[in-house]
Amino acid sequence: MDPLNPSDLVENKVVTEIESSSVDTQQQPIKRRRKKKSMVWDHFTTETTASGATKAFCNHCNKSYAYMSGGKASGTSHLKRHIELGICDKHPKTKLVPPQQQIKKRQRDQDGCSHEMAKMIIMHDYPLHMVEHHGFNSFVKALRPQFSVSSFDAVHGDCVEMFLSQKQKVLELVGEIPGGVNLTVDLWLSKESVGYAFVTGHFVDRDWKLTRRLLNVSVVPCPDSDSALNQPLAACLSEWKLEGKVSSLAVSQSLANNNLRGFLSFRNQHVLNGQLLIGRCYARVLSSMAQEALAAEELVEAVKKVRDSVKYVKTNEACGDKFDEVKRLFPASDPYKDLVIDNRGRWDTSYKMLLAAYEHRQVFSCLETCYPGYKISISPEEWRKIESLCLCLKVLFEASEVLTRPNNFFFKEMTKLQVELSHVSMGEEECLGNLVNSLRERFDLYWRGCYLVAAVAAVMDPRFKMQHVKETFTESYGEEDAGQWIKTVSDAVRDMYFSYGDDNLIDSYVGVGFTDTEVVVAQGPHFPQDMPSTRDETSSQSEQTTESSHQHETQPKVENVKSVWEGVSEEYQDHTSFMDDVLLEEGSTLETVGDRFSDFEIIDEPEMKPELDRYLDDGLVLNSEDFDVLGWWRVNSNNYPTLYKMAADLLSVPFSTVSAESVFDTEVKQMDSYRTSLPRGTLEALLCTKDWLKNQTL
Repeated sequence: MDPLNPSDLVENKVVTEIESSSVDTQQQPIKRRRKKKSMVWDHFTTETTASGATKAFCNHCNKSYAYMSGGKASGTSHLKRHIELGICDKHPKTKLVPPQQQIKKRQRDQDGCSHEMAKMIIMHDYPLHMVEHHGFNSFVKALRPQFSVSSFDAVHGDCVEMFLSQKQKVLELVGEIPGGVNLTVDLWLSKESVGYAFVTGHFVDRDWKLTRRLLNVSVVPCPDSDSALNQPLAACLSEWKLEGKVSSLAVSQSLANNNLRGFLSFRNQHVLNGQLLIGRCYARVLSSMAQEALAAEELVEAVKKVRDSVKYVKTNEACGDKFDEVKRLFPASDPYKDLVIDNRGRWDTSYKMLLAAYEHRQVFSCLETCYPGYKISISPEEWRKIESLCLCLKVLFEASEVLTRPNNFFFKEMTKLQVELSHVSMGEEECLGNLVNSLRERFDLYWRGCYLVAAVAAVMDPRFKMQHVKETFTESYGEEDAGQWIKTVSDAVRDMYFSYGDDNLIDSYVGVGFTDTEVVVAQGPHFPQDMPSTRDETSSQSEQTTESSHQHETQPKVENVKSVWEGVSEEYQDHTSFMDDVLLEEGSTLETVGDRFSDFEIIDEPEMKPELDRYLDDGLVLNSEDFDVLGWWRVNSNNYPTLYKMAADLLSVPFSTVSAESVFDTEVKQMDSYRTSLPRGTLEALLCTKDWLKNQTL
């Protein structure tokens, strides 16, 4: 055997070590470096320093930060802050959001903007087609290029979706109220001779706040028909589940007829001699009185001269400068009111124009001589007529202004107007005597139709109770006649009190079958429409019985009468058959079920009467400007379990059917051509949702 060469041994050893190393390498898995996913690496680069430490260098300002991978310490948070907080002086602040999150955020922004766009269109009455207008799209693209403007169908869907979701909330709101709902119907017209009925609900909500919500907007094909409002009201009661919950009904025009009585709840059809069906809007009554005054034959010429004078001064710049120059010659203790050109569609602007012009009467007189172009001569007698007209309009203006703010004490305001009209009629200006008397007669006609509702509501105010009613009637009619008026209100309060106490009894009685054609009608005493009637001596004993037992005097008389539901759809008649009522004859009243069940001793009067007597006998609450009458009833609901329900209904009775901004309008509202072109469902969705937005339902 050949001896081994030392060099061969070394070579073999090296080969063996290489092979061994190769085997070890194959057995151990290769560790792959994890890909960096953080957004910071778009702005940083890692480098290993000479000392072996890893540093992260900003690509913009080259500032270095410690960095260690695989742990929370010296990770990427401090690197993010460098970019997001604007620490880097070479790069603006930038929010680092992963691409997927950016897509989701962009989608949320798109949805949110589409929702806000739908809300904007609803709130400001913009046309739905505005999203297709080139100018609007150009503006949005310039504002935010990445935003995709919704199509007409998409924005229409957003509006309807908003309407449906919020309608459910309003349904829940109405379902939780402590009392009933008072309805008003305002009828709008259009150039197509088609009407639009706006049905609004007024009620005290669960927090005992006076609340109103627009419930329905219905198309009325024949607005002049006697049954024009039947279908809108039937649809409203069915859709909002208000059958048997309507406390009062007020309409904007003289459209109230016996057909509408059936839409009041069964309990309240006979209460207060049917005055819970209010046939005229208080705001429109005042507006018609103001228009009559402005158009009076003896005043029309003077009013025209003043209007022409104001227009000439306001539209002629040279004349206006001369007018201001002359005005400085007549300094006043109080600043002059600004001259304004009136808007014939709002009578309050005419009043303000006349009032301001009368203050400038001396200036106008001098203007005739110092400015040749002004040739309108207003005589001192005509200025006296303008002064008297302003006094008359002031009374109506102050009464109307009350309707522009929340108010539930109309009795005080109505009686104040009545007294002030009397004072104006006793003025020295004889030429306006006929006019003021005509206005008084017009208002008295309205007053006779609703004074009882307003008076009973006033009794529900713990600051006044019967005291204000007594003082008002005594001042208006004298002590001798006031007693009859006061007794009428007192009887009405008790009648209504027992009616509310009979709630459960009536419900059960209707349930066992009250026929559609037979009701108890008494041809006896009823609440008067004007002055309380004087009863003869033979009825004195019946009066005592009325005071003690609160029952009607005469025996019941059963009559077959015609149903009021003619003109109402058969489906609705079937759905609300329990509300069938009869046409009440002139001078007759429908008796309460409780009045005819005293023989069966169903009503425990000794237990119920003390609640009303206790309330009336208790002392008055201290009167203050910030007193919350509804809040008082909320606190005292347990003390007066029946009266608080009366208060909730009566203190929310609306005497005006128009919105606050339309109180001074002289014309019936007109639906514009764009709205009339919309489908009925779309129109209702837009108008109702706008009302809910304005009233902060959303």
